[in-house]
Amino acid sequence: MRRGVLFDMDGVISDTERFYVEAMIERLRGEGITVAPAELSDLFGSTMRHNCGILKERYGLEKDADTYVDEIHEIKERLLESQGLHPMPGVVELIRKLHGAGVRLAVASSSPREVIDHHMETFGIQDCFDTIVSGLECREGKPAPEIYLRAAENLGLLPAECVVIEDSCNGVKAGKAAGMFCYAYVPPQAYRQDVSGADRELTSFCGLTAEDILMV
Repeated sequence: MRRGVLFDMDGVISDTERFYVEAMIERLRGEGITVAPAELSDLFGSTMRHNCGILKERYGLEKDADTYVDEIHEIKERLLESQGLHPMPGVVELIRKLHGAGVRLAVASSSPREVIDHHMETFGIQDCFDTIVSGLECREGKPAPEIYLRAAENLGLLPAECVVIEDSCNGVKAGKAAGMFCYAYVPPQAYRQDVSGADRELTSFCGLTAEDILMV
């Protein structure tokens, strides 16, 4: 029986994945490098420190990775300030239904803990989650399974008792490597990437119940 649901944040709870992608594209443009979102799809879902290490090597960037982390973060914050922080449609209602049904809930996100806390407080759902795990607290980021295994352990659940909801290829790989049932959330506005490893796709959270998520 599945008793826990583990949510990724960016692109699943928060409509923010696009800001990270746009920020990486803008920063690379400043180096004279033009890329399309699809060319960065293998980075979606991983920590920005990991991604900047990859970008530095892939495009021969001169500055150290931490400098690019800070610069991309500044661009992302500017985009977020201008366009606003919003939840994905229907996700807040679904989280409250799951919480009300006694389902154990976790956020397992590659974002820093303070960013995760800010998003949950902004959406008024911080009290719905039994544990929050940041990828920066883990030795290995997604697609490694560590973040999901740690979240399940914090919930006191076995991996087979958990459901993961992810939007990225790396996140799906992490959830499946952890031995969990994995949904790929693919709303119409999402950047297309390979989530074929997921057990099932969701195109919308609107109208879903706790039973819809758990009875799989």
